[in-house]
Amino acid sequence: MAHLSPEAQRLDVLHSYEILDTPETKEFDNLVTLAAQICEVPIAKVNFIDDKRAWSKANYGNDLKESPREYNFCHTTIREDEYLVVEDASEDDRFSHFEFVTADPKLRFYAGVNIKRNQQNLGTICVLGQEPKQLSEAQLNALRTLAGEIEARLELHKKNRELETKAAFLEASVDFMLVLDPDTLLVEKANRNGSNLLSELSGQDFFKPLDELFPDSALISELRQWIKNGHNGFESETSLKTESGKVFLELNGIRKEDKLLITAKDITRRKHAEKALRKEKLFSDTIIQSLPLNFFMFDENQNLIKWSRNHATHGYSDEEYAALSPLDFFDGKDQQSIKEYINQVFAGIEPQGSIEADLIQKDGSKKPFLFNAVCFKQDGKKYLIGTSQSIEAQRSYQEKLEGLLAEKEVLLAEVHHRVKNNLAVIAGFLQMQEFVSENESVKSTLLTNHMRVKSMALIHEDLYNVSDFNGIRFDHYLAQLLEFIEVKRSPKDKFIRLKTAIGRVEMNVNQAVPLALIVNELVSNAYEFAFEGRESGTITVDLKAENDAVSLSVKDDGIGLPEGFELENSPTLGTTLVLSYSEQINSKIDINTGKEGTEYRLMFNHLKNQKGSTANVLV
Repeated sequence: MAHLSPEAQRLDVLHSYEILDTPETKEFDNLVTLAAQICEVPIAKVNFIDDKRAWSKANYGNDLKESPREYNFCHTTIREDEYLVVEDASEDDRFSHFEFVTADPKLRFYAGVNIKRNQQNLGTICVLGQEPKQLSEAQLNALRTLAGEIEARLELHKKNRELETKAAFLEASVDFMLVLDPDTLLVEKANRNGSNLLSELSGQDFFKPLDELFPDSALISELRQWIKNGHNGFESETSLKTESGKVFLELNGIRKEDKLLITAKDITRRKHAEKALRKEKLFSDTIIQSLPLNFFMFDENQNLIKWSRNHATHGYSDEEYAALSPLDFFDGKDQQSIKEYINQVFAGIEPQGSIEADLIQKDGSKKPFLFNAVCFKQDGKKYLIGTSQSIEAQRSYQEKLEGLLAEKEVLLAEVHHRVKNNLAVIAGFLQMQEFVSENESVKSTLLTNHMRVKSMALIHEDLYNVSDFNGIRFDHYLAQLLEFIEVKRSPKDKFIRLKTAIGRVEMNVNQAVPLALIVNELVSNAYEFAFEGRESGTITVDLKAENDAVSLSVKDDGIGLPEGFELENSPTLGTTLVLSYSEQINSKIDINTGKEGTEYRLMFNHLKNQKGSTANVLV
């Protein structure tokens, strides 16, 4: 109470006795009566000074129960060390203005002795008269004695209140109490605390030795052993049979004045709840132990709380497993990765996925495992719960697949290499035939087919030089193809510009080959026919991919197509090939033609991830 003011400390002590506003009692009334008689005055009181009032516990000759503190003689008395005597209040400047001095009952005399506890003045026993008076030393000593008696009764009142509280608590916390003879275990006294449990256990006549009341109970031998050992305290749990079933009791005992005091509390509901909890725990443990995965749970200090017995497959015993921290099962980069993973799970940065790491076995070997974990909160604490499973078989299978894939890639590379070489041989034959032929029509046909073969050969050359056989960078390929077409098709007597706007496009071979042949046909056709009668012109090729769609535009600013031209009805091989290849890539060709030239537009779905070879190439 050092931090409290002196007045707050005094009030704190006063309130601890819980005397204020309690009913009047004869013991205190007798004391004030005696005080009035000894001091030969008409009025006597026991006053306790609260924060704003003077409250009377006992009155003689006056029925006033309380008054404002500052207008009461006792307010001044408690500021004195021991007592205060006022022989004539009308002559005392401190009190002459008080209403009960100037008006009825016109008090003149006052004497009060402080009631002290814990060095605090709590109130007074005081006597008052309507005539001026002197108090003898004997009368003052008598008031001191009466004040001491009040102090003793205050302590008794406080202890009785504490005993009542303890008794109420004891009665509320136990179902019955027994007083036993330690030699015979005879029940001498019993308190049933409003419970029928004792009657249910022993009938109405329970003032018998315990071994007669409960002849088959192990409790009797426990009590006799306790008495024999001479121990003071006794604690036990036992079960007794009743007509309604088995009852579980929690017993506590002490020795007191050569008697045994035994309290009993019915804990049957608690025992049933514990049994149900054990059953539920056994059920959950059985589930955990039956999981095909390893289960683990540990706290933020990396203490293992719970785990499945599958860890025995790592060679560790339960004791060894419990003594290790999660990081002890890893080393090197795996240990650092697992540490970061654990910290992220506890921090709740984001939902964590799986993590792979090599787990160290007891014999020092390592096996690959897949781990999953989440953060679990309970009672303000964080726990990490997760599972692990061996991926040794999957890792072995993966390595086998990677080996097979590598073999497949080598084989595919060899296939593309041989196809490229074969196409190069065919292209060479066509080119040689073109050189030796003197017939211009034949030479044109040979050049056309030479370029078709070259278009496919360039694709296989690209596939041979890349590691991903699912597709090629078609934009790179198209640049090479257009450069080749420009060299072969651009007429020497005309100035024809080839402009390109080619975006990044990755494409599988099933779409790349038909599209390459379409570009070859359209651009070659533009070089050959679009600029008849003109000395210059421009061919523009535009290729781009947006989301899942690829668009191609081949445009020239030449003379345009003949009036009434329809691609579907054209008898040439080139138009037949264009139509056939556009069907293969599921694209329709739109043609815009006029005096300003001709534009062919195609759009089709991008199928980069399509596997296999389905292109039907006819040349």
